[in-house]
Amino acid sequence: MKHTILILAIALSANLNAQNIFPIKLDNCKTDRFCLDCGDVKAGYIEENFLQLQNELQESLDLKGLKGAVQFQVLVDSKGKGCVLSHTDQSKNPITLKIIEKLNKFKNWSPAVTEGKKEEKSSINLVFTINENKIKGKVERVDVKAFTKSFDKPQSPEIFNKTFDYKNENLKNYKITVWNSGNSTLPNNMNDHIAIDKNGLVWLTVDEGLVTFDGKDFKNAEQNITDKGKFFSYYALASDNDNNKWVYGTNNIYSFDNIKWTKFDPKEIGIDGAYEIINNPKTGEVFFCSDEGLTIYKNGKWTNINKSKVKEFPSDRVTFAKRDSKNRIWIGTFSGTVMIDENGKATNFENTSSVLKGKCITSMDEDENGNLYFTLYEFNPKEKGQVNKNEGIAIRNTDGTFKQYTTENSGMPFNHTNCILYDKAEKVVWISTDRAGLIRYDLKDGWENYHNQNSDIPTSYISTMTFDEKGNLYLATRQGLVKIEKK
Repeated sequence: MKHTILILAIALSANLNAQNIFPIKLDNCKTDRFCLDCGDVKAGYIEENFLQLQNELQESLDLKGLKGAVQFQVLVDSKGKGCVLSHTDQSKNPITLKIIEKLNKFKNWSPAVTEGKKEEKSSINLVFTINENKIKGKVERVDVKAFTKSFDKPQSPEIFNKTFDYKNENLKNYKITVWNSGNSTLPNNMNDHIAIDKNGLVWLTVDEGLVTFDGKDFKNAEQNITDKGKFFSYYALASDNDNNKWVYGTNNIYSFDNIKWTKFDPKEIGIDGAYEIINNPKTGEVFFCSDEGLTIYKNGKWTNINKSKVKEFPSDRVTFAKRDSKNRIWIGTFSGTVMIDENGKATNFENTSSVLKGKCITSMDEDENGNLYFTLYEFNPKEKGQVNKNEGIAIRNTDGTFKQYTTENSGMPFNHTNCILYDKAEKVVWISTDRAGLIRYDLKDGWENYHNQNSDIPTSYISTMTFDEKGNLYLATRQGLVKIEKK
């Protein structure tokens, strides 16, 4: 083996949702949601067993003449199992690969604990150094404030479609307004979730907090019935037909009726968290998507749909669900997409040849004619580590046919999309991405792409979107709140 020096090259990913913070990202972990080095008691390892792992590496590796360091980000779950998410060695050195193998097989991790409860998943950083023919490993704690601050800068767009000519002829027709921590009372620029209630009040998650915006001022709106302790954050947000606000905070579901907050007992409702909370205006249902299936709240009652009740469910790990005008429920899971029709018949699209096979829907909207629009996530890609996956968007026409749009066959600038909305006033589709900004598609052949290098939108990372009652489009971004209105 060559005596290669391991080079430490630290780089932070711009995708804080996944939080794979080092440049070499691995695809062997389920990284749907986790917190970064969080907890009253942080994740770690049983010292005696970790020393044994270190000794095994020492005995099995030829370290003569080597000197350097490599950092590893490890995902630790509540059962004490670990999985390497990312690392800093861009040379793919055999020693790094051996360390990864050992860390993935290590069974003696200790999970993070918050308020006496084990965190479902938390990541920690380890650094392994080689010096004087010896290898040593230890935990390197994350300065979360410094880490978060490092993201407070515009992300440049990454346009993977190199053949489409974006003329953006309609950009001049829009007024774009941006509120951030520099020009307003917005406390933090990192905005991931947004909802607008019946009073026109904008609700927004900001890093670990929750605020409202009345068009002039941002005000703190966090729940006041749970002691936050050392770590508390909001991960999902929706406003329902009765103007109740629903949020998922750390290990609990909360609602706010504009007077008081209510915390729901996980034992009574069957869930203690949600990937997404979605309001269905026509039926008055609120959907909660979680690892326990699809939980539905309506008229004060909680029900659940999961794999034990519907055998066609690909998985109980539901990431998105919404009901369409035909009373069908479209459900995206981390193992595929399922649709339950108005008669209760379920279709698992993994058993079809449609464009949804191998895909999980992550958002959905519908036009006035009943055509459906989906954003897609490829959950088991053939090419591991590929950034521009076989995703994009899909349109289901009223005759039941699907068409997928990607960088290969359309003006999509990038295939990974976060949210899709149909604009009834303009008859266009708006699509948000986390690398290429905002997409405007006129449903014919007009594709436009707006981002921080060609518009007043402050970044190319757009988490999600919503319309207000006047049809103005609001964007939750990593550089503040953005409003797009027709001139």
